[in-house]
Amino acid sequence: MTNKLNSIAKLLSRPWVFLGIISGLHLLGFLMALYTGSIYLVDSIDYLSQADNIIAHGSLYAAPWLGEFKPDYFTFRPPLYGLFIALIKLISSNDYLVLFFQSIISISTIWGIKKWLDENFKIRSNKYLIVLLLVYPSQVIHCNFIMSDILFQSLIFWAFYHTYRLWHIPSYQNAIKMSLFFILAMLAKPVAYLMGLSAGAIFLFYFIKKSKTKYLLPLLSIPIIYHAYCNYNKHITGHYHYSTVTPIFVLKYMGKYTNALVYGENYADSVQEIVMQKANQMSLADRYDFMNKSGKEMIMAHPSTFFLSNVKGWIAFMIDPGRFEWVHFLKLEEGEFLGLYHVINTKGIINGIGFWLKNAPISLLSILFFCLIANVIVSILFLRFLFEPKFPIVLRLMIFLFIGYIIAATGVLGLSRYRIAVASFLWIASILVYKHKQHNAKN
Repeated sequence: MTNKLNSIAKLLSRPWVFLGIISGLHLLGFLMALYTGSIYLVDSIDYLSQADNIIAHGSLYAAPWLGEFKPDYFTFRPPLYGLFIALIKLISSNDYLVLFFQSIISISTIWGIKKWLDENFKIRSNKYLIVLLLVYPSQVIHCNFIMSDILFQSLIFWAFYHTYRLWHIPSYQNAIKMSLFFILAMLAKPVAYLMGLSAGAIFLFYFIKKSKTKYLLPLLSIPIIYHAYCNYNKHITGHYHYSTVTPIFVLKYMGKYTNALVYGENYADSVQEIVMQKANQMSLADRYDFMNKSGKEMIMAHPSTFFLSNVKGWIAFMIDPGRFEWVHFLKLEEGEFLGLYHVINTKGIINGIGFWLKNAPISLLSILFFCLIANVIVSILFLRFLFEPKFPIVLRLMIFLFIGYIIAATGVLGLSRYRIAVASFLWIASILVYKHKQHNAKN
């Protein structure tokens, strides 16, 4: 038995076998998407509209050109994913080609994780990455939605890859690559716009302290691009800002969830509706500020409740088994099988769990339970990684900041979808801790 396991491990250590297995898993996901045709989520129409408008009108407007006019949608979606789709549509208008390229991107990211572990810790991670991919099917599922998550994941992984290299080997080349990937991530999702600016600021002080100011020039491109994009948005809308997603998130999620926990879902919905009725009568600039202010007032009225809802969101972020993507990917009727985190936030813990279990399909519940256990184990390994002195403090701090930033930025939402962005870092931490435990056990 041991000889067979050793033979399998040896086979998996071969690059072409590893590449074949992870490609095969992605192919299975792609074939399932072809079968169900369930490749669109609510946000997909924004990205597809933006791609069409880029091609036909040279505009970043992220809503149907001939549909209801939505001024917020000129800056609702940053341009990169729309450009990505637009370039693919120059080859073919078939949306499945977008999914094919997203699978290629996902495979390249997983290969990049393997490369990073080998370069920095001489770890043969093939079998571990295959196992992690199997127990985290959300990775493959999200390759098959018209959504920006897989592209964004890849960009922030490579931003981390070159950030770590820049820290150890300061050079123009590494500084340029780090800055480039942070800029691209910022242009893919609005959530990332502070990430690159923060990393640039940290290196600014680091290089000044180390008298290596000659490497600062590439880092200045991050705030320059940010400012240029905000100015472009001001030119289009009359208001200097990065994205209209910000006030929507503050009002409709952070503010609404806080009110729902205190007063109930119906009250939270009615307050939001009143705010939006007023906001819709205003100019974009005034609406942006009014929605932001209204959401913050709801939060500040109940700061302890808001904090607790964020803590629940952070926990949900780490362990959410991915009900949302499974339901949509398999083209199931969602019905009353709503997200557990949403149900708990609106019905309370006891009533929410009871309601959720009552309406959950048994077969899917079994899959979700398996994924939940896997996510809990990975989360525990991640926490152990943070406090394991064997690993460089810079690496632990860097991975904590990348993951912590995304967790904090998504806050109360706590969805599996958002964990896609940091899955690579959780996998790195898990593999390092597991290998460390394995090494100690042998000694």
